[in-house]
Amino acid sequence: MSTENIEVTESEDDKNELQLAENIEIADEDYNFTPLESYEDKRKLLEKTKILKQTWSILEIYQKINKGSLILSPAYQRNEIWSVDKQTSFIESIFMDLLIPPIYVVEIPGENMLEDSSYEVVDGKQRLTAIFGFIKNGYKLKKRALEYFTDIYGEKNYSEIESNYSSEIKNLLSSVLDIYVITANSPEFTKYDIFSRLNKGSEKLRVNEIRKAIYRSNTLVKIEDFVNPFIENNNVEYSKMFSKADIHRFEDFGRFYRSLAFYNNSKIEEAPGDLFVENYNSRPRDMINSVLQGIQNQSIKITDDQLKNILIFTLNIGNWLITNKIPKAQIDHIIDVFVPYIDILDGAFDKISPVITDPNFLATFVKSPSTTTNVNLRLNIANSIINS
Repeated sequence: MSTENIEVTESEDDKNELQLAENIEIADEDYNFTPLESYEDKRKLLEKTKILKQTWSILEIYQKINKGSLILSPAYQRNEIWSVDKQTSFIESIFMDLLIPPIYVVEIPGENMLEDSSYEVVDGKQRLTAIFGFIKNGYKLKKRALEYFTDIYGEKNYSEIESNYSSEIKNLLSSVLDIYVITANSPEFTKYDIFSRLNKGSEKLRVNEIRKAIYRSNTLVKIEDFVNPFIENNNVEYSKMFSKADIHRFEDFGRFYRSLAFYNNSKIEEAPGDLFVENYNSRPRDMINSVLQGIQNQSIKITDDQLKNILIFTLNIGNWLITNKIPKAQIDHIIDVFVPYIDILDGAFDKISPVITDPNFLATFVKSPSTTTNVNLRLNIANSIINS
């Protein structure tokens, strides 16, 4: 297997939705950088981006998928499936020794130093699925989809072809594909941008889909395990908080990631009046990413009990706020304020009524509610009223 560094070039692009996500409420005057500085920063990050070009044989690819180190169906990927005809045509292309478009994967570090890295597919899922399915005898090559090998491979599966044409199968297994590996230590911004660009040919991956890929960890898997039963069973309470459109856009995952970040970064042990949200800087997107990255590299520890409490609390307080007709624009910010107080509130949401009706608290929503000043002010007002 050969490995080489390749250059990644940047094209001028409009801001994509990744950069907007949670920051849509920040007024222009709240940004403290000029466009020129932003472009220079991007280019510096681009220089640090490492994408390795590797060559994997068809046999290597099959073995990696089979042992689970190459993941074809990560949580962020859509479940589009090629028809058997299309898979047949692709397999014939390999038999023909045609040049196959490169595959893009992202490196996922092991949970510890003793575990090997794994890889998740960013672009090329259907090609890899076709290869794996063929070798596993998952389908027969359709005559109608073959143009050059209809008479010898038509309506035969892998084993049937191997028994009669072993040398051709040997050549197929030794064929190599170009694999571009986005390394785990590449800057997070450029990882985001690469994911977005590779998916521009179809519906864009959304910010939380990309988070599920880049920051994959046991904690994020457990969040998915928490979410899925609610969706599969059309849970009424869940549907009250998250519409079908929200779920399609992965906004429910985004809300839980956000709660996790505010729970971890809200410093409520400080002296009264000095409470703050660490590393917020008027950019919830960056703070959330930082916390998810910390969880992935284990510099931030969240226990299973803490995670369960955060998820349940988020869902319950969200529904309580909706039931009490709190303006939709305020709900996320209110959850942010109270998620650090899970143990104190203990599900008694009537305790928050004096806070969310306080004139000073409500004043923080009048203009730019996402600024650092307003976020920290709400935290201090809530602390003062709860403790009194």
